[in-house]
Amino acid sequence: MSVIDPFSTVTGNSSSTRLPRTKTKNGLTSFLSAVKKITFRKVLLKLHLYISLWLGAFLVLAGLTGSLLVYDHALDKWLNSELMVIEPVGEQSRSFADLIAVANQASPIKTAPAHLQMPSSADEALIFRYQVPAEDGHKGHNHHFHEVMVNQYTGQVIGDRDRFDSLMSTILKLHFNLLSGDTGKLIMGITALLTVVLTITGIYLWWPKLSKIKQAFVIKRNASFTRFNFDLHKTVGIYTALVMFAVSLSGVYFNLPQIFRPTVNYFSPLEGMAPPVKSETNNGVAITPEMVINIAQLAMPNLQVQRVFFPSNSEAAYQISGRQSDELRSKGSTMIWIDQYSGKVLKTRDPHQFNAGNAFINLQLPLHNGEILGQTGRVLVLIVGFAPLLLMVTGVIHWLKKRNSNRVHKARLKAQSL
Repeated sequence: MSVIDPFSTVTGNSSSTRLPRTKTKNGLTSFLSAVKKITFRKVLLKLHLYISLWLGAFLVLAGLTGSLLVYDHALDKWLNSELMVIEPVGEQSRSFADLIAVANQASPIKTAPAHLQMPSSADEALIFRYQVPAEDGHKGHNHHFHEVMVNQYTGQVIGDRDRFDSLMSTILKLHFNLLSGDTGKLIMGITALLTVVLTITGIYLWWPKLSKIKQAFVIKRNASFTRFNFDLHKTVGIYTALVMFAVSLSGVYFNLPQIFRPTVNYFSPLEGMAPPVKSETNNGVAITPEMVINIAQLAMPNLQVQRVFFPSNSEAAYQISGRQSDELRSKGSTMIWIDQYSGKVLKTRDPHQFNAGNAFINLQLPLHNGEILGQTGRVLVLIVGFAPLLLMVTGVIHWLKKRNSNRVHKARLKAQSL
């Protein structure tokens, strides 16, 4: 039977008027049929797959380095015991003024120390940190320090090092910015952000029917390698999902604060960058670090002083940072500013007084390293750091097998149609 085009002047059985419309109709039908087959689950499956393939290597690197950084201080102390570990002998016998003078002689940076790192245990040395001059074009805070370790009992210099050259600092920079500055920081920030998406899509794809909830949490016994690999992927994924979500979300805060902070600020106002606190008096005679520490502990009796920031000039104030006994962070976020001449407490920053937004921001480090749940949380983060490697391997194996199976199936259908 002929097909007549009402807009054509040609009639009859001319093939030139039939074939184009037939092809167009068949093509449109095929397209609509393909669209109907697209489901929300298939879209998420593709998204899950492509994120994994694009950023899997970065996620694996972030996980492995993150596991090492969970106990960064303990590892640094163990790797550099000759610099950081001393024999405790009673109480500190030398004044801070004497210890600073000794450290100044050993430091290649011929300026006053920026701050003092207090020991966290009796067998740790005092660490004086001298700020290395920033390179041309450097933006933001300068966190490059040269460290001088001093035995507080004997007054002897144990050794010194450029903090940036230490192994744990190198691992931290690899974790944070791939040793590539702002570009690497952005890449790892995007990796963290997409890991949040990866975790959410993974939970959705895993979610079983109520009748199969038990099987969804276990690996089938005596299964084929293909089934074992798939079960291993989904069970490791679901058991680590909550920790993975928390760690990756906090990673977005560290690497993409320009996105994270405004989002939090929308719901609860965040405190901005405060101007430097200045001393109110200047009689030319500064009080000693010992007095500053005593004043800080009188102001907050349960404060463990962790760092003493020395005044950078004649107008600046001492700054004490430390941890109150009930803070979740091991690196406390309590701050006290003290007049370097009168000893007056000028300002305090107490995490107990934070509003919801600032309290949430303050939780990001404990979320990232797991200390929000104490030692149990740290161990969990350490273990989960190896999960991306396992998930990447099992996921790629599953994808390759499925792709190969689809190719074989299509080849078979093509052969049958011939």
